[in-house]
Amino acid sequence: MLLSTISNVTAQVHYNDIRTMVILPAYTQTQRPVESTVSQSTRDFCRNDSCFFISSSTQNRKVRHDYSAYLHFSLDAIPEGAIIDTVDLIIYLNKVKNTSSVFEQGVNLYELNSARGDQIINISDSSSSAIALVSKDDIGRAIHLQPDIVDGETWVSRKKGNFFCILAAEEAETYGYYTERIGNLPKQPKLVISYHMPANQVRQKSWPQYKYDAQHTAMLGWQTNTTATGFKLNSIITTSNGDVIKSDPLINNDQVITAYQASTPPFSRLLMLSQQGRLIREANIESLGIVKFGPFADRKGDIHCVIGQTGNTLAMLNQGGAIMPVTKTLENSAQTTAAPVIGFDGSIYLSTNNGIYAYTPQPQCKLKWVYTANKNTFGTAALDESEQTVYVYDGAGGKIIAINSLDGSTKWEASIGTTFAKDVPVPSVKGGTVCVTNGQIKGSSLFMIDAGSGRIHTSIKSTADAISQPVIGTNKVFIINNGQLQSYLLTNGSQLPTPAVTGLNPASSLVLDASEHVYIVNPEEGKQSLTLVSPGAVTFPTMTIFDANGYLTGNRLVLTPEGNLLTGNDNRLFSVHPSGFALKEKIDIPFANADEFQSEYLYRSEGAVNVAGKTVTSRQNIVIHSGTAINFSKGFSVQMGGTINCKTGF
Repeated sequence: MLLSTISNVTAQVHYNDIRTMVILPAYTQTQRPVESTVSQSTRDFCRNDSCFFISSSTQNRKVRHDYSAYLHFSLDAIPEGAIIDTVDLIIYLNKVKNTSSVFEQGVNLYELNSARGDQIINISDSSSSAIALVSKDDIGRAIHLQPDIVDGETWVSRKKGNFFCILAAEEAETYGYYTERIGNLPKQPKLVISYHMPANQVRQKSWPQYKYDAQHTAMLGWQTNTTATGFKLNSIITTSNGDVIKSDPLINNDQVITAYQASTPPFSRLLMLSQQGRLIREANIESLGIVKFGPFADRKGDIHCVIGQTGNTLAMLNQGGAIMPVTKTLENSAQTTAAPVIGFDGSIYLSTNNGIYAYTPQPQCKLKWVYTANKNTFGTAALDESEQTVYVYDGAGGKIIAINSLDGSTKWEASIGTTFAKDVPVPSVKGGTVCVTNGQIKGSSLFMIDAGSGRIHTSIKSTADAISQPVIGTNKVFIINNGQLQSYLLTNGSQLPTPAVTGLNPASSLVLDASEHVYIVNPEEGKQSLTLVSPGAVTFPTMTIFDANGYLTGNRLVLTPEGNLLTGNDNRLFSVHPSGFALKEKIDIPFANADEFQSEYLYRSEGAVNVAGKTVTSRQNIVIHSGTAINFSKGFSVQMGGTINCKTGF
């Protein structure tokens, strides 16, 4: 039963950390207002359009802005409702014209209310909003122009979606600056925005956390008040006649989405199903070709795929699977080699045979930078909570590399020692700690690395192939080690008490919710099963998974906000639903008669759930699951923007 869905928002956790995003210019141009009065040597110096130029001279003791720069940045990629903390326009000096002046150029930033069009902007009587001195002796130094932010909540709306500006100088100097046209990606102009979401702003859409989905390793499923006591298995997809499930399942707007390769036309399809297996829509994506990686979704719910036999093209589809006129062929014939990662702002990070490619959000999808190392044997990248750092395992070098997400520069390297030619492990990161096993499925060691410095502060050693991939909880990391579930504190690696469950397969997939219920799926053919380990438990509900037709694929274990699981392989896709709860009695919510419901919370009981006459606010999202009945008191309401999803029975 779905009581009310005022919008499509289905979120998991509060997501108001301070984050950083990079916006590349939509347009850069040199203004040349009085070129006929400029000296020939200056004109010759400023002739190359690959740069923009800032040049001034004096006439009758007055400054004349011979050349100034016009820049335009689109603000469309900034998340809706974001509160802006800082704005930093970064430019880089390319060359300096030799003059007799002893002064260095000071660049002034003049903000405009609208696009320049064909007119020449006269800034003689204007006031600049930022200034930065430029060192001609240290050309490699970044120049930061940082206007004051008076009202971060309205900054984007006041700009009407665009940032227009003029850069000019008062000194009689002539300098040339990098543009995106010059080919040096890290030194192209960039607008760096630091922002946070309101304190009660939830993350939009469904971004569940699951194994190998590195973009979500810092996120958790919803909290819940009780644990499942058993499970039932539901088959969503069973292939036949040579059909193949081509992708990991994606949960997006409460739908299960997967790429499907059929043996009859249309060969390439995108299937959208309910979690019970009902086909909602089948999108024909034959014109795109074979899906290599994806689908994966951005925070808006739009769907992205890497397509082509070599994975050399990015494609974007809308929430319904309709093909949008947005495709991006990777530069320099790059071929994607691992699953992509998409950030909160929509930035896309691809591991390719040419290096790590970092793109701005679709539809612009401009290349921010390329990181190369050794043989470019990278696994999937991972983002920290602020998205200022990209972490990736360099398979050829046997090390974890931390990359600055702003410009692609190296922050640090940490040697793991184990090299890979393929199937490179994926790091997980949260709370200032990077966790990685020296094997994509299982290994002999777990390393815990300080995310800021690259110092390995803890190494958990075991026998060969005895340690599973890690999964990170609120403040600890869980692994299987020699058949036992173990947990370690993220900050210092100290081992913590864990329920005494044994006989676990280190090749298992692990996921957990924010209440630290750990779900473990053994993928091995003939032994396939699900085990639930709850905090403090002494018994562990287990369910056999029959007829999987081959090994279950490790990265196809997904935990949904409703407390369901998805698992499968290229032949089968299953959903797993609770068949009972430890809590049998009726409950009244919100608990303790609190003023508000708890957002990103799964209220569950086998007994009735009595809902008080209170309001689910515009930024709250809850799920209620009762084994018998859900009763709503007079006065209960849902504000526009909030969601409540209700289910009764098993």
